[in-house]
Amino acid sequence: MRAVPDSERIELLRGGSVVSSFAGAFGGALRETRLTAMLGYLIALEPQKFCDFFSFRGTPLSVSLETRHEFDRSDILVDTTAGRGVIEAKVTATDPFRQAQKYPAKWRVLLTEHMASGEQKRMRGVEYFRWRDLARPLQELKLSKNSQTRFVSQDLLKYLGEHAMGKTNKPVEIYAREINDEPSFALLLQAQLYGCHYQQRSRVAEALYFAPYFGQKISRKHAGAQVGISYIAPIEEVEVVETWKELLQKVGVIRGKPWRNAHMHVLEPLRRGWKWPRKRSFLFLSKPRLVFNPPVLKVKLQENSGFLAKRTFSFDALFEAWGC
Repeated sequence: MRAVPDSERIELLRGGSVVSSFAGAFGGALRETRLTAMLGYLIALEPQKFCDFFSFRGTPLSVSLETRHEFDRSDILVDTTAGRGVIEAKVTATDPFRQAQKYPAKWRVLLTEHMASGEQKRMRGVEYFRWRDLARPLQELKLSKNSQTRFVSQDLLKYLGEHAMGKTNKPVEIYAREINDEPSFALLLQAQLYGCHYQQRSRVAEALYFAPYFGQKISRKHAGAQVGISYIAPIEEVEVVETWKELLQKVGVIRGKPWRNAHMHVLEPLRRGWKWPRKRSFLFLSKPRLVFNPPVLKVKLQENSGFLAKRTFSFDALFEAWGC
């Protein structure tokens, strides 16, 4: 006779893998329909909380999932006494703006891993959220008096974490990029800023620190900038801009207009030397600190000495490459 495990519960397996959330019992693949169904259910349980979070005005009246329209189906519709809000969700970095425009609504919430530009963030009646932004309201619902709300909110939070879409997962510690031109070098040291071409699938917005890898050109001109990774700077903000004017506006908001005016000599070369309009990510940094001396070299981080291909590292990985 088989022994009965001395436990209040046993593990559930799906395809040989342990299932750690209720949502995961329906399959390991990340599905937009699964996420929006759980979110819609939660909104119906706690409508006012989510209306406040998404800036839907008025008293909530109804929540609808996958409503059929003339050419397509919306993910979530929320009707209030003041109007209708639509929530269009993507689990990738796809921008769902055009999709949401198909549906008649007063407010549009775009839930995506897409990093919205400053211009997109200023659009009236449109709000961009990333899935990790839901961590705050979901955490707060731990204290709900409704047992269904507590269970579903924590299960959704766990499910997002399993798929690296929530703050519960280990973040990217260090984002590294090669710097081998004078404008970028001056921008980093004199203004604590770094700009690069926007990449849709980049994890820069999740990173905690920035590590510049100084190239040969910079090293030859500046005695204190040895080839390799020497400095680490905490990342304060990551913003996406498309125009020179938008960059100036963003710098003025984050650092203040007096600061911006005092650093125009460092910013101005970007207007003349970089092509605009073009979507770029800008990292607003704290003061860089010397961490590695001698620097960490490429040959310790990748198989060849070509352009720095890997962009994200842990502190452990850098210290190991450094020889510590």
